[in-house]
Amino acid sequence: MLAVILTSSVSSAETSPRGELEDFFGRVTAVLSVATNAKQARDDVRSLARALFDGPGAARRALGSDWDLRTAAEREEFTRMFTGVVEQAYLEIVQSRLPRDRPPAIRIVGEEPIAERGTVIRTEVQGRYGSDMQLDYLMTRSGKGWLIRDIVIDGISLVENYRAQFARILRTSSYADLALRLRTVVGAGTRGPIAAPPSFDVIVAYFDTSRAELSPAARRDLDRAATWLATNAHARVLVEGHADQRGDAQPNQALAERRASSIRDYLVTQGVDDDRITTVTYAVPRPVCQEALETCWVQNRRAVVRVTR
Repeated sequence: MLAVILTSSVSSAETSPRGELEDFFGRVTAVLSVATNAKQARDDVRSLARALFDGPGAARRALGSDWDLRTAAEREEFTRMFTGVVEQAYLEIVQSRLPRDRPPAIRIVGEEPIAERGTVIRTEVQGRYGSDMQLDYLMTRSGKGWLIRDIVIDGISLVENYRAQFARILRTSSYADLALRLRTVVGAGTRGPIAAPPSFDVIVAYFDTSRAELSPAARRDLDRAATWLATNAHARVLVEGHADQRGDAQPNQALAERRASSIRDYLVTQGVDDDRITTVTYAVPRPVCQEALETCWVQNRRAVVRVTR
């Protein structure tokens, strides 16, 4: 079970992102095969996992612009708590869907570059009722190795999901309230007042520079969203179009509108009624990453699909 839901590796030589994951699966198998204490084995695997997860980077993206308002001590605490919350949510989601009567079979089915220093490793695991579960690992080069910056489970981004929840809390309350909620979750070892992602809540589609065409990965995620929407007729979706922070505002907003429209049009072709879909763009850019780097710009060239009920 832990071999599926946690990923990490420690390597002294330069490696590929796929090699990192395959190496980790082997390390976990070795740990579990000789384990005599379940808790100790779980702790050992988590130690390996945390070495590969980019906790500071993921925490910064999840907190958004409020990150810049935090002190060094607050950032350190938030990173630690957020890493723990992601770990707990990941365990809960995946364990609830994996078979209990046999070891899960992991298949690495693809590797797709998403930026100059970024890659998505796509894996499949047979679920409890026979259907495959899709686990995508968004990885970024770091020195000679690779770090996981986000995990997408059946089209749902963990980091983006929490970013949306945190933004609502900050908008209606305060950072102190958000920190208190996180301390409660981490301290109790339960989900608590910060919810794990449901079957479909947030989908993020990424686009090439100056383009609005959907990638195969985006179409796959939207197919799942359309299937879910077909069985949840009360649900509505909001599609936010975004461009990166380069260039003039007016062309960027037009590009963001085309990206949102491409999402809407695709969902309509998959049977979702047009009146259940609202598209929006913003006069002021809303980048999720601020640095003047391609690894940041690729995160900002996006459309976000949110369930609004």
